[in-house]
Amino acid sequence: MTTYEEVLTQITAIPKGVEGRDRTIQWLTTSQIVGAARDHLGHVELFLTGPALQARTKTVRDAVQHHSWHRENASALEANRILFPAFGHYDQVCALISTELLREGADRDLPRAFAITEPIIELAIKRLELSQSALLGLAGELLLLDAVFRHADEQYVGQLVQAWDGWRRSSRDFSWDGTGVEIKTTTGRTSSHTVQGLHQIEPLQATDDVPGEDRLLLVSVGLQLSEPSANSFTVPQLTQRIMERMEGTGKGGAVADFLAHIASYGSESGFGYHHTTMSNDAPFTTSFTPAFVRCYKMGDPAVEVLRRDDVVSHHHVDAQSVTFRINLPATISADNPVSGIHRVAVAILGGEPQVQ
Repeated sequence: MTTYEEVLTQITAIPKGVEGRDRTIQWLTTSQIVGAARDHLGHVELFLTGPALQARTKTVRDAVQHHSWHRENASALEANRILFPAFGHYDQVCALISTELLREGADRDLPRAFAITEPIIELAIKRLELSQSALLGLAGELLLLDAVFRHADEQYVGQLVQAWDGWRRSSRDFSWDGTGVEIKTTTGRTSSHTVQGLHQIEPLQATDDVPGEDRLLLVSVGLQLSEPSANSFTVPQLTQRIMERMEGTGKGGAVADFLAHIASYGSESGFGYHHTTMSNDAPFTTSFTPAFVRCYKMGDPAVEVLRRDDVVSHHHVDAQSVTFRINLPATISADNPVSGIHRVAVAILGGEPQVQ
C-alpha cells in the first residue's frame, strides 16, 4: 500500500510549470488516476482522472474544476483538478488527501473514494482558507506599518509600535493621535471588502474606557501573488525591515514584543508566524506585489455605505452584529481616497500628502 511518506516524497519533487497553463503531472500510481502538479508559481494542484466528480459540500464544489486537458502527442486528459488556496505549496495537505484517496481505492472506483474522502478534503480546504485569510491580512498590515515607520520621526517609532492593535481582537487595527485606521486587504482588483460591524466604517465614540476618534481612515490594500522581484515582498522581509527600523531608532527592546504580536496574529484560526523559526517556511515565502493602496476618509458624506443611523432605527437589530460588503470606487472625489503607500502613510501620520 502507498504510504503518506512515499506520496509526500513524490509531490515534493514535482517541478514548477513553465508558464500559464502548462503542467507536469506526477502520477502517484501506475493507473494514472491520482496525480499532482504545480503551476508556474509553485502552487500544488491535485488531478483526478475521469468524469466530473459530484461534491456534496459547497467548499469542495468551489475547489474542484473539471476540464479536458490538452496533451502533446496523446489524447486529451479528462480530469478534475482540486485547487488549493494559492498561498504556499501545502505539499503535506495534498499528500494527505492523495494518500486517503488511494487507501479508499481511487484506482478502482474514484467516485466512491472521493465521496468517502470528501469530509477530509473539506476540512483541509477550510483550514487553508483560514490561514490564507490570516496571511493576506498580516501582509497588508505589515506593508502599511513598514511605510508608516519609515515616514515617522524617530522619536515616535516606539509609540507607533504600540499603536498597532491589528494582531489581536480589538476595535481598531491602528490608532494614532485621534485617527483610527481600519486595514482591509484583498487579492481582488477592486476595493471590495467585508465589513464586520459598523465600528469598522465609523469613528469610535468616546467612552470611559476609549478616548474616541476624530476621524476614521479605511486603508484598502490590493495584493497580487508574484515571483520574487525588486517590487515584491514577503512577510519575513517586511518583519525584518520593521525590526531593523526599531533597532536603528533605539527601540530594539520592543522587538520581542513586536514579534510576539506577529506570532499571535490570526491565532484563533490556528495561524501563527514565528519569525525566528519560520522565515524560510511555506507559505511565508509567498511573494506579493502591491496592486493598489488606497486610504478612504470614511467621514466623507460622498462615501455611500451603510451608517449607524440606517440601522439603529430598527430596534430589533443588534447594530454591532451587522456584516456586509462594501465596494468602494477607485475615485470618490479629488482628495478621497489618497492613493499610494507613501502618501497613505503620510496621511495617517497627520501630514498632507504631496501629489506625485
